[in-house]
Amino acid sequence: MRVTFKQAEDFEISAGFFIAAWKVWFKRFSPTHDAQRHAWKYGKMPIGLSDKSLSDLIRQDRRFTLEVLARMMVPWAYRNNAQVDDTFLRDHIDFLKQATIGYDSGSEEPAACLSDHALAFWDSMSFAEQDTYMNYAEARVQADIEVKSDDPVVLDDQGIELIGEDTYPPYIPEKEADDLEFVRALVRWIEDAPYQAYYLKKPAGEAVAGWHDRLLAYFWPKPRISYALHYAAVDPLSYRANELAKTLERGEDWDDEWREMAVKTVTELFNVSGTPQKEVTVDNIKKVIKAAINADANSDAKMNSGWTYLAALCTAHLEGQPDRLPLISWNSRVASSVISRLDFLLAEAGVTELGNRFQNIGTVPGWGGTRPRQYTLQWPKGYRSWKTQIAGSKLANQIVHILNTETKPNGEKRYRLMPLAGGGKGPWTVRGIQRVLFSDGY
Repeated sequence: MRVTFKQAEDFEISAGFFIAAWKVWFKRFSPTHDAQRHAWKYGKMPIGLSDKSLSDLIRQDRRFTLEVLARMMVPWAYRNNAQVDDTFLRDHIDFLKQATIGYDSGSEEPAACLSDHALAFWDSMSFAEQDTYMNYAEARVQADIEVKSDDPVVLDDQGIELIGEDTYPPYIPEKEADDLEFVRALVRWIEDAPYQAYYLKKPAGEAVAGWHDRLLAYFWPKPRISYALHYAAVDPLSYRANELAKTLERGEDWDDEWREMAVKTVTELFNVSGTPQKEVTVDNIKKVIKAAINADANSDAKMNSGWTYLAALCTAHLEGQPDRLPLISWNSRVASSVISRLDFLLAEAGVTELGNRFQNIGTVPGWGGTRPRQYTLQWPKGYRSWKTQIAGSKLANQIVHILNTETKPNGEKRYRLMPLAGGGKGPWTVRGIQRVLFSDGY
């Protein structure tokens, strides 16, 4: 059973996903949720018919509407277009009942609620299925929110301390130091600075410090999906993405079964990351994977906050291979973490212009938490840029090398080994530092 968004070129999601999103919207944005824990089952949500931009709707405090919910389900290219109309409501009458909400002022507003059929369908699903769809829906709220315009779009702003305000770096390199020395200072700073995770504007867990403990504190998209559980959820998709990549590396093509697997795998990756995309075709997937495994900075393959995740995941098998480049997912959170810290270090060292420093390390727009962050230096825009994707990945590999090799004056390793999701410890990987920088950049 599917929910179809005709105003988004018939983009579809499963009915289970839609009901999970409905539940998340009540949990996150309904003014009555705290008082009525089961309000999502029987409560009404304003329909909110509107052709205004997503940014305008959020500024007008219209988060808790079916219109905003629907826009967050579709790919970014359609998020400024109205998604809910009479046709949408009529097409999904099995799941949604039309109603009205009355206010103390005496006014009324068109609303919708879940039908008995929708509730029965949800109850027929296993808890494992329900959890999967709930995680997908939470990811839609937590992820980078992309729209066609440059207007800020923040569904759930958390607001934590500004970089450099309370946690000064352990050391500042000399102004003339090379780029690598500033990367070393960045790595040391993240090791030294305390980190507090937040969820629903409240601290999640205890404050920690150090790359090791920061990784253990990682979760996505909610605290219950910890580092280990997230790894377990993504591992089957990572395995398939890497097998698809290895096949292309050998010069072979995918048969019909693998072509179908490619589309299914990548669609699920976008659901996990909360970044739905249009044109998830075999050809587009193949172009992205080929560009990724070849570290092609000049590629014209698709690139944004969703496709960068595929590029990163499908190159994990290159970890440790000489002259190969496992990629990082260079999204707004990772970019904010790296650039804000480098910017502060460079400015404190007396650098006033980037010049040839950190070439192609570019910004990616994103709002929420402490983003967008203010920079002293003029960093280039890196959104949808393969040059930035590759440059950011080379920097990420430098971080990995520093974490795995740098020693103290007495010869001891400066940094603890990377905690493995299944237990034990091992060398740091790009995927490991990805999670730390992702959390740090919020």
